[in-house]
Amino acid sequence: MKKLISLVLAILLCFTGFTTLEGAASGSTVKVEARKIDRQEDSLDIKIIYPFLEGFKAASQLNDIIQKRNISAIGAIKEAQTFIDDLKATQKADGEQVTTMKAAVESYFDYNFSGNILSILINSYDYYGGAHGSSYMDSYSVNTKTNEIYNSFNSLFNSGSNYKKAVLDKLNRLIDKNKDLYFEDAKKSVAAKNSNYKFYIDGNKLVIYFDLYELRPYAGGIPVFEINAGELKGLLKNDVYSQMIAAKPLEKVRFNGTSLSPQLKTYEQEYVLMVPLQDIAKLLGYKVTWDAKKGWGVGGGFVKNKESSFYSSKTNGSVNLGLAAKAVGNTMYVPQSYFSMVLKEDVYYYGDALRIYRINPANQNTFEKQIVELVSPKTSQEAVNMYAAAVKERKGAIQYALYSDALKAARKADLEDLNWVTGVSSPWVSGYEIKNTGKDSYAITFHWATSTGKAGDSVTSVKAEKISGQDYWQITEVKE
Repeated sequence: MKKLISLVLAILLCFTGFTTLEGAASGSTVKVEARKIDRQEDSLDIKIIYPFLEGFKAASQLNDIIQKRNISAIGAIKEAQTFIDDLKATQKADGEQVTTMKAAVESYFDYNFSGNILSILINSYDYYGGAHGSSYMDSYSVNTKTNEIYNSFNSLFNSGSNYKKAVLDKLNRLIDKNKDLYFEDAKKSVAAKNSNYKFYIDGNKLVIYFDLYELRPYAGGIPVFEINAGELKGLLKNDVYSQMIAAKPLEKVRFNGTSLSPQLKTYEQEYVLMVPLQDIAKLLGYKVTWDAKKGWGVGGGFVKNKESSFYSSKTNGSVNLGLAAKAVGNTMYVPQSYFSMVLKEDVYYYGDALRIYRINPANQNTFEKQIVELVSPKTSQEAVNMYAAAVKERKGAIQYALYSDALKAARKADLEDLNWVTGVSSPWVSGYEIKNTGKDSYAITFHWATSTGKAGDSVTSVKAEKISGQDYWQITEVKE
């Protein structure tokens, strides 16, 4: 799932020659940048495209929340990978057909501005093994001028108004319009929320959503309800209403999370979205050339009119997408999957929008590279073992991920200053031993060495505890 107006205009114009993004008012210092955590293995697929925020005081707080969210998702999916790896090993040893399943997590984001209100929606899909995976959404809304984070649905409304009943009535009417899609007790489930709804703001629309299975079967997907700001006049706080009422919802084609301007022309053919090759390729940084015999050259391959097979320098041979490229005037249209399957780019179409992401490699840091090795520990011993190994390997991101929230807050600045690489090149930790000193308490003896030999030992006392409401453990105390 980023760049916004003033800085973005300059950068994007260099990329495309014409493309801009819609977002904050001109001159805003607010930036929303797209970053990515990516790892593919035989039994693992991680692709988390997430927003990094700058230019307002509350940005660091939201970045911390999103970072912790990513850590949790990666730790859980890596733990699932160990189960799948064990299953494959057993199948192989027993002479059975080895499963091709992968533990997977995929996330992307959208964002929109309603005046100074920035609202971010993160869509995710996890697969831990089994019949199917799970989709879920997380959202964050903040006033970038006042730095108020709207942590609750109720924080948007005038407390003295009858907004709870008004919103509940609107949700009930929307459910009644499509009764067959919902469980019989769906309206009771909504009422039981007592207005503690999950929400985000999309321009002039307040969007309320529920989790899978809450209101309807899995096949029905995540229930989403939109209410126009005009219907909430007098109920919303004046500051919220005045900023929402004139704002615009996100459009169909999005770049790095927000509406692309001008919008690209697309069309559907045989239920497949056809998109302009040249415009999107240039947006992604490709040089597009023309050869009268071969067609349009992109990424080491060619796209020819009326041909459905495509290739690039990133494919192993040709890829047949089942639908041919089509020239419309001077524009060549291709199936939207061309960009993800042939060019291996982060371009997705999920029915409501075409999402195009271009990640600047310069913004990827050591944290993103290290964190994909995290496996959420299921015992205190596992947590301490993992911590000791991370110290030895100088992996600050893993150490940070294992910390409690209090330790994270206390140590994050120092880890960032070190670019997440702890310790020094000499002396280095050559080994360690761990001793249990009490209930969930441990002493780690680190052995140090230099190029000339041993350099003594040091002892670190560590305590761990189970995370409330979870099956995983965290480090709560480190005394060095």
